[in-house]
This record gives sequence, structure tokens and C-alpha cells, in this order.
Amino acid sequence: MSRTATAMIAGEPYRTDAWFETVDPYREDVVARVTDCTAEDASLAVEHALGALPRWSALPLDRRRAVLASTAESLDRRRAELVDLAVRDTGAIAAIAADTQVGAAIERLRRWAATPDTVLDLPQPENGAGLHSSVRRAPLGVVACISPYNFPLLAMVGKVAPALLAGNTVVMKPAPQDPLLTVALAEALRDGLGGVGAPPGAANLVTGARGELGAALTGHPDVGGVSFTGSTAVGIEIYRNAAPTMKRLLLELGGKGAALVRRDADPRRVVRAVLRTWTVHSGQVCLTPSRIIADPAVYDDVLAGLRAELSTLRIGDPRDPATTVGPVVSAAQRARVDALVATAEREGCRVERRDDLPAQGYFVAPTLVTGCDITSTVMREEAFGPVLCVVPAHGDDEMVAAANSTRYALTDYVFTEDPAAARALAPRLRAAQVGINTTRRNPNAPFGGNDASGIGRSGGLWALDSYTTVQTTTQDAPAGDGMS
Repeated sequence: MSRTATAMIAGEPYRTDAWFETVDPYREDVVARVTDCTAEDASLAVEHALGALPRWSALPLDRRRAVLASTAESLDRRRAELVDLAVRDTGAIAAIAADTQVGAAIERLRRWAATPDTVLDLPQPENGAGLHSSVRRAPLGVVACISPYNFPLLAMVGKVAPALLAGNTVVMKPAPQDPLLTVALAEALRDGLGGVGAPPGAANLVTGARGELGAALTGHPDVGGVSFTGSTAVGIEIYRNAAPTMKRLLLELGGKGAALVRRDADPRRVVRAVLRTWTVHSGQVCLTPSRIIADPAVYDDVLAGLRAELSTLRIGDPRDPATTVGPVVSAAQRARVDALVATAEREGCRVERRDDLPAQGYFVAPTLVTGCDITSTVMREEAFGPVLCVVPAHGDDEMVAAANSTRYALTDYVFTEDPAAARALAPRLRAAQVGINTTRRNPNAPFGGNDASGIGRSGGLWALDSYTTVQTTTQDAPAGDGMS
């Protein structure tokens, strides 16, 4: 049975006469009818967020943290419902829905709610030239938070929690493919705000499938900052749209991660690590190691291991615990990935694909691509699907050159039994993050992209740099401080 989901402005459900539908990527039936907001609705949400800003930013930090703690508890009480909703709305397999789509989002809220009283403090400058200065973090104002379709709740929490903690108010806009988890977040925030007597306009939600909606938010003169996760193409448009008003931007964009496999690496460890490309949300992860650049000494073993895994992947119903590869989010995304693979074939690459896809659902065949080089389109452009390229490279210099040959610079990986060699290689890579013998990410470390992979950093307390500005006040130093 489909449901109705509405935008939420100043704590109240916002209904218009316009709706759009979301679709289950496996069953291909309608999950929900959702409010299709307009540019005028976005302006109304910004107006309420701006109106709530003085009261919200003036609240003591412990009350702002209490809202985040309450929001986490509200979502936790609905955990089973939200996990089921994540499967239906995003197409995630059951384990990813439980652990990453929902569980990790709740834990992220709790971590922000438990930050110390000193979280917004900054180092203070020494007196100089007879002057005394003090420095503080200040909120940006209204922050537009625009989340992607792959991990809608986790990504939105990663934006909203630090933004609210720092004293900003927010307008949330989820991706139109799967907005329902963000609707649940907005409901939980509404209750949390009410529980501490905070203004309901501190957290607003607009939903919609119209391109004008995001543009209205990112170009609005009363929006002080934009936090966006999504494609590089859209990020560039946001950059342009925000430029006239000099907004603070956090843009987490595309990636084309490379795994550098040195001749002394353990091929089994490499295969286990990069298997995530196929099994974590069907490759719809920006930091996935989609390019395996291996020394010839281990290339054949790595490729053989990946081929063995390709043959054993379980493709099917994401609700079935045995399934390891579910559908991608939409028919449009399936078409984009298949088109990239077709281009690889036309360019002379060797393509190995599973041919036993279910008849129903937006499935992309897990794919291995070999016989290509760094100029091949499939080696340069993000697939955002279960596509893995494997190429040989002789020695560190050639591997580094291959890794740095794309416009993206998000996350690369080095596999070796020589940790010192890995640490020496890392600074030679343009990527903003480098994993050594692991494809896991530390949630407390800074995360973001260089070059076409974005600007700014999130991750742990580093995110506060993207949601605050720094204000300095200076006055004459007190007499007798030795600096006059």
C-alpha cells in the first residue's frame, strides 16, 4: 500500500495540489505520493527558517544538543519501520538498510548530541601590537541541506546535525527518488524542537521533483550556506547559482576511486576489500574503489579472485537476507550505467557481466572490465553502479599516474605489505582521502573531495568549519599586559 508524504514548513505539514510518486526499485510499484514543491514553496521555507534564526541561535548549546538527542530517540523508536522503508524507497539490501541507511544515521545524531560544551570553542590569539583579540564561531544563518539518493537519511543527518548544533536553521531538500526517510527525520526534528520550546521553523523540509526547487534554494539571497551531496554536474550548477551571493559551500561530489595494488600486496585482502563495490548498495557509493590498478606480479591473482566473486554474487530481492546485490535506485540510473558499459565495449574493452538478472526490478549486471587503459571512458567517468575496472601498471610511478588521471580526487587506496611505502605513496595521490589496506572510512576523520570531487569537508567535528564562520573582535589590550 502506498502512503502520502508531505513537505514540512515551520513544523506543519505543507500540502499543495501538486504531487509526484516514488517507486520501489525492486517491485516497481508506487511507494508514496509526495508533495511536489515549487520555487515559491522553497522561498516560504527560507522565510520561516530566517524568522526562527534569532531565537534558535540564541538557545544554549545544551538545548540544541537536546533536540538532536530527542531526534535520535524518535528515529530509534521507529527503527524497524524505517529499515523496511529504506528497502522499499532506496532498493538497499536488508543489511545495508539496517546498518547504514538507518542505524548509522541514528548513531551519527547521537554523537553530535553528545559533543562537549567546548565544541564551538576556538584557539584564541595572543595579544599583539598592544591589541587584544578574541575569536568565536558564528552560524552562517539559513543553510540549505540537499541530500543524495544513495544514503538519504545518513547524508541528511550529516548535514543537519552540525548545522543545527552550530546555531544555524535549515531547509532540507532530499533527492526526489527516495525522500521518505528524510520526511521521517523532519517529523522527528519537529517533535524535538517542540520538546525544548524551540521555534519550529528551525528545521524545514521541501520535497519535489522539479529542477527549479534546488535552484531556488541555492540562489536564494537569504540562504547563507549550501551543503550538497550528489553529482559533479549538479555541484557545478550550485557553485554558479550560489556565486552572486557568496554563499559558504560544502559540495561532496563524484568519485572514481583507484585501488593501487603493489607487487607485495595480498590479492585475497584486495578482493575482500573491493568486493564492496558490488555489494554495498550495488556500487552506488562515491568512495568506491572502481579502478583496480595492479602490479603485473599480482594482477592475474587479483583478477581471478574478482572473477570468482562475480560468479557467486546473489542478485535479487533486497528483502531476502541471502541477497548481496540489489537493484539500483531507478530506471534512469540503470540506463546510465548500462550506457557506460556499452561505451566500454565500443572502445574495445573486455566486459564480463552476469546475465542472470531478475526479470523485475532496476537491476544492473555486476560487471568486470579489463583490456582498457587510462584514456578509456569507463576508467575516467563515475559509473555509480556495480562496475569494476582492472588494469595492470608497472611500479609505483605508473600506478600513481593512472590513479591521478581522472578529474576526480575523492578517495584512493593503497594495498601493500609495506606500510612505510604506502605512507610515502599517499602524498603523491591527489585524492582527499587515502585508505591503506582498507576501504572502510573513519566517521570521525575529515571527509570531502578535491578537484571535481568537491570543496569543503565534513566528518566528525571537522564539519563545523563548513557550517560556521569565524568572527574576531579586537580592542586595546589592558594596561600592564606587556604588549603596549
